[in-house]
Amino acid sequence: MSPTKRTDEQREIEFEQEVDFGRYLRKLARGWWLLFAGLVIGAVIGVALTLGGSKLYKAKATIYLGQPLAINSSAQIQSLSTNPSTVSTLVHDKDVLDRVSTQSGLPLKKLRAGVSTATVQGSLSKLGQSPLVSISVQASAPRTAVTDAANDLAALVLARVSDYPNAKIAILQAQIASDKSQIAAIDKRLNVINVASSSSTEQLVLLTRRGTLTDEVQTDQLLLAQAKTVEQGKIVTEAKATKSTSRSRKSALVVGAALGLLIGALFALTRPGFRRELSS
Repeated sequence: MSPTKRTDEQREIEFEQEVDFGRYLRKLARGWWLLFAGLVIGAVIGVALTLGGSKLYKAKATIYLGQPLAINSSAQIQSLSTNPSTVSTLVHDKDVLDRVSTQSGLPLKKLRAGVSTATVQGSLSKLGQSPLVSISVQASAPRTAVTDAANDLAALVLARVSDYPNAKIAILQAQIASDKSQIAAIDKRLNVINVASSSSTEQLVLLTRRGTLTDEVQTDQLLLAQAKTVEQGKIVTEAKATKSTSRSRKSALVVGAALGLLIGALFALTRPGFRRELSS
């Protein structure tokens, strides 16, 4: 086939396609009312479905996992709280979900489908450091149940990752209590010595020991404050469920209108007499 003949055939095909496309557009223009009706009816149905459904609530709790430090040091150590996958793994754990479902009254199926986690924006995660993490629950259920579910999940996650700081806090508290008890016993003995005017050697030994214990108490109190405020995780903001229907209603409006417009176009192209007009 010669290049000239092939070019003529291609031009003829392109021309026929343009003509057919133009006919489709003209038919859609003539059936504009079907497109408009489909768009309006689809949008109305989409919004009606959101109004007829149950209310959707979303609650989000923000937690700080804690930054574990070495004993008597500021060196950071790695643990569950510094692992970026810890929170997501725990909130999707079957045992955790079962327990939260029982405590909050939120059905397990809705809880499992509506739970999610995310690192708080602006929180720069570095190796060995814990970012802020949000735990969200979204479900069509009573507001109280959704709120309780998010807060219960946050509390359970913190309980699972706080073994080390909790043990450290307990040891420090016991040590402080022991040192204070010894200081009280020394003070009692010093009072007896002062009354009896005993040897100053024993008094000097007791005062030295008391000073050492006092220093230890102060050091342990600082470590205890550090363990409670830095190493131990905490809930930064508690969850409070709010309605989450506005966005879904807007999405339903757009999707419904688009589907209605598509159906209206199909009706316009397949209405009686269209094929005869198209072939004429």
